[in-house]
This record gives sequence, C-alpha cells and structure tokens, in this order.
Amino acid sequence: MRSKFQNYALVLALLLLSLACKTKDDLQAFKEAEYELKGIDEVRVNGVSLLEKKKPQDFSFNEAALLFAAFADNKINATSTLGLHVALGEDHQKRTMTVTQLKWQLLLDGEQTLSGLVSEPVELHHGLNTITVKSPITFSEAQGGTSLNNLLRIATLLNQKDSHRPKVTLEIKPTLLTSVGPFELPAYISIKD
Repeated sequence: MRSKFQNYALVLALLLLSLACKTKDDLQAFKEAEYELKGIDEVRVNGVSLLEKKKPQDFSFNEAALLFAAFADNKINATSTLGLHVALGEDHQKRTMTVTQLKWQLLLDGEQTLSGLVSEPVELHHGLNTITVKSPITFSEAQGGTSLNNLLRIATLLNQKDSHRPKVTLEIKPTLLTSVGPFELPAYISIKD
C-alpha cells in the first residue's frame, strides 16, 4: 500500500514538474519574442473614426462635442484593428498563447499620454496577427486634469508625416493563460512601430 502511494506521488510530482517546465518555457518564448506593429486598420474613439481625420478641421461639430465631453470626464472607449507581427525564436514558432488581459500605455516623446486595459482574450501566434481590441482609455492627468493638447495630438497623430510626428512608443503588459493558470508578465514590453 505504501509503495502504491509513493508511485502515485512520484507520478504526480513528475506531472507537476512537466507542467511547470512547459509553462516557464511558454512564458520565456513570448517574453523574448519581438513584437512589431505592422498596421492600424481602424481606430474608433467613442464611435468617431480617427483614421479619416488629418487635422482638427476634419472633425464635425458633433464629433468634436462628443469627444470633448468624453475627454472632460476622462471616459473614452476605443476600438482598434491592429496588425501585430510576433517573431518567436525558431524553436517556438508552432506555439500559440492566449492573452487573457492586456495592460497598455502609449508614450509620446517618452511621456505617458494614454493607458488602458483590454479584457477580452486574444490568441497570438508566430507571424502576423490581426486583432481587434476594445479598451477604455485613460488620459494621463497633470495638475489635476487632462490636457486638451494631448487629445489634439492623439487625434491628428495617425495621419501626420513622419517628420512632424512625435516619437510614439506603445508598451504592453500581457497576462498569459498558462497550464497552471493566468500569469502577468512582470514588466512592460515595447512594441516597435
């Protein structure tokens, strides 16, 4: 009886060790992967498409009023369709990973301007991933409020020529679904533009 219990304990220990090693290997593969933003096909903020706007005059009065009211309350919701290229190492190219939650922040010229949380699961694999994300957006606050300049910079940023464009950095901090449960990466990962 005792040797039977020891055999079960040994098998269980080996199974747990195997799961822990696989989980660690999966996390390492996606942590060390290179992420590159290949395209933005849609950006809607509170229902207003921003890809069609090149300058502030392109906003109708209703669109401007809608965005200003949402901005004043710092209650903005965005929907975007992105092309995200994930380059995994040669040994990991057949892997997929489910991101259960994604914290993100957008920096303009090194200064955090926007942040948000995507709470819908997204599956990532090696190569080009086309994903649609919905996220509330929070503008960074300074001196007790949000800056209207940040809103105007963001609204016209996507269609500006590179010479006038501020340095844009997108950082993500995913929570990955592993064989032992969800695991949030400890640090943000920068996405190349």
